[in-house]
Amino acid sequence: MSALFPTIVPISEAKPRLAALIDKSETEDVILTRRGRAAAVLISADRYSDLLDRVEDLEDSIAAAQAQDEPASPAEEVFTRLGLNN
Repeated sequence: MSALFPTIVPISEAKPRLAALIDKSETEDVILTRRGRAAAVLISADRYSDLLDRVEDLEDSIAAAQAQDEPASPAEEVFTRLGLNN
């Protein structure tokens, strides 16, 4: 995907060209503008899915790193909290 040189299209011009822009989104991102400002980005479904997977992986990595920073509790204390001590 060409993030360096995306296709930029005003929304007013995108409406009649939507099918062609969807095809273009398979190879590069398409930025839709309203009054000269970015309003939306058209990306392929595969790229969208890939981005969601990457975000989920990063969130899992952050959670794992944060869990490593938490102090460990002795097993006896955990058993007591869970009501497992005899």
